[in-house]
Amino acid sequence: MNESGPQQQQGPSLCLEWKHLNYYVPAQEQSNYSFWNECRKKRELRILQDASGHMNTGDLIAILGGSGAGKTTLLAAISQRLRGNLTGDVVLNGMAMKRNQMTRISSFLPQFEINLKTFTAYEHLYFMSHFKMHRRTTKAEKRQRVVDLLLAVGLRDSAHTRIQQLSGGERKRLSLAEELITDPIFLFCDEPTTGLDSFSAYSVIKTLRHLCTRRRITKHSLSQVYGEDSFETASGESSGSNSIEMEIVGRSHESLLQGMRDLPTLGLLNSSPNGSLKKAAICSIHQPTSDIFELFTHIILMDGGRIVYQGRTEQAAKFFTDLGYELPINCNPADFYLKTLADNQGAKNAGALLRARYEHDTDGLYSGSWLLARSYSGDYLKHMQSFKKIRWIYQVYLLMVRFMTEDLRNIKSGLIGFGFFMITSVTLSLMYSGIGGLTQRTVQDVGGSIFMLSTEMIFTFSYGVTYIFPAALPIIRREVGEGTYSLSAYYVALVLSFVPVAFFKGYVFLSVIYASIYYTRGFLLYLYMGLLMSLSAVAAVGYGVFLSSLFESDKMASECAAPFDLIFLLFGGVYMNVDTWPGLKYLSLFFYSNEALMYKFWIDIDTIDCPINADHPCVKSGLEVLQQASYRTADYTYWLDCFSLLLVAVVFHIVSFGLVRRYIHRSGYY
Repeated sequence: MNESGPQQQQGPSLCLEWKHLNYYVPAQEQSNYSFWNECRKKRELRILQDASGHMNTGDLIAILGGSGAGKTTLLAAISQRLRGNLTGDVVLNGMAMKRNQMTRISSFLPQFEINLKTFTAYEHLYFMSHFKMHRRTTKAEKRQRVVDLLLAVGLRDSAHTRIQQLSGGERKRLSLAEELITDPIFLFCDEPTTGLDSFSAYSVIKTLRHLCTRRRITKHSLSQVYGEDSFETASGESSGSNSIEMEIVGRSHESLLQGMRDLPTLGLLNSSPNGSLKKAAICSIHQPTSDIFELFTHIILMDGGRIVYQGRTEQAAKFFTDLGYELPINCNPADFYLKTLADNQGAKNAGALLRARYEHDTDGLYSGSWLLARSYSGDYLKHMQSFKKIRWIYQVYLLMVRFMTEDLRNIKSGLIGFGFFMITSVTLSLMYSGIGGLTQRTVQDVGGSIFMLSTEMIFTFSYGVTYIFPAALPIIRREVGEGTYSLSAYYVALVLSFVPVAFFKGYVFLSVIYASIYYTRGFLLYLYMGLLMSLSAVAAVGYGVFLSSLFESDKMASECAAPFDLIFLLFGGVYMNVDTWPGLKYLSLFFYSNEALMYKFWIDIDTIDCPINADHPCVKSGLEVLQQASYRTADYTYWLDCFSLLLVAVVFHIVSFGLVRRYIHRSGYY
């Protein structure tokens, strides 16, 4: 077992301990949105069972186990990233840690990269540095930090390459660099080698080993970690060594390192508040190769949610040998341990035997007082407690910049969508271009064209955003869960980013039709109609975002829209007289849009030609047209409808925000 404590290591050290962690989940997977499942009493399944252990700074720990053994759950439980029924304690040097404290001193690297693919590596890190560094940090210091990290993880030559063009190993190292922005002491990595080739996987784990075993980063040490990124010495020679140096830089080597002229960009990285401390990393990993396995200083073996071994990597073989399981020659130790754990045949149940031996060896170690119980001075947490994030309004601004930048980077698909949007506008202008003077025949044509204007605007914008939350939920869950920014800032920035698009498309769409049909009515009517169509688009965005927040799938959101669309259309004032069901018309987006457009078009029309021999009812003024459709005719009608559209948008957004917030809090962050 790993009996070494912080006092046995050189210099300052920290010890993170976890005691009797238990985690329960519903026995059957339930839908997040099912009312009946909420009412049922659910059985609970125990995923973690009395998991206890500890890690010291300088340790690189691998969590090994078969599928369903609880590796990721243990990792998330220790880092306090789990939501739900989790019991047990996590302490740092004897001091109980709250979740917000753990997120400040640690970082969690998920199994799959969760970031925007259109940003370059440099842009992504620089953007995240605004959220993860102190609000008083200058832009120059943030840029310097980004350069330091790109150099530290071997991405110097890929700094201005878009993330979507990076290799799998480079993306993993970029995710690691992102987590290192806060200079955390503890790193939690969920299967960091998944999907990587053997060289990339080895490079990622070697980076972690290097971070855990050194207190500082130098040009000399970086060239040893990344042979492919050789760094020039003072004499102009390059270091091509691929070996990794595990020893701490001693005082006897200081003059040598100074003579090699450490790169200037490493200043901030070495002078950070945690510069005198090594890091600790713990990784869940699936079937590591033998060379990767040897990089880990300690391992944790899990079986059925229980820890069956925890200790130094080189001592694991003796632990198995003492129980009669001899490690074969030229065999990958990790494969041997996992196969042994999976052997449940015959009289000897390997998993039960190993667990019994481990529990015997650690009996009393994690009961009663803490393993390394002592008062904690709090020096390390002092800088964490004084940390202040950027203000909420600045979070909104930066997130808006990110949304707009992403749209500009995807300008090709945006232009294609806009092109189809304008084809619809041209089609409508051609269909209704025959409308001439205001006659009895053209009254219906004008009403139809106005209805098509509002319908096309509302449907285009509502269905154009139904994918938003299903696609963005992984990023929102991770970044909000890590405290990068608040959910409200994200939501407000998302909504505001659509406003200029709504106004631009609203007026451009109307321009083609107005020039063909309504041009005789003057420029002022154009401005009024454009404003109303833009507000209709804003309300439609609220409606679409509401649909998007109902389900995790954009397909389900689109299918769910059908009954809402039917209600909105029926009470829009075209297919049914709005006075048939007086109160229900106020539930329809189309009603407010149609009423305002019809009001502005007809209210100033005093005379409409009415043939003497007409064989059908004849309307003689715009006022009669409005009254026949049961639209309001008061002076405030237009502005009331504008306000109503904004109010509908706000209501939809409030409900949508509540649904998204509830989902994230229930499902957790990973």
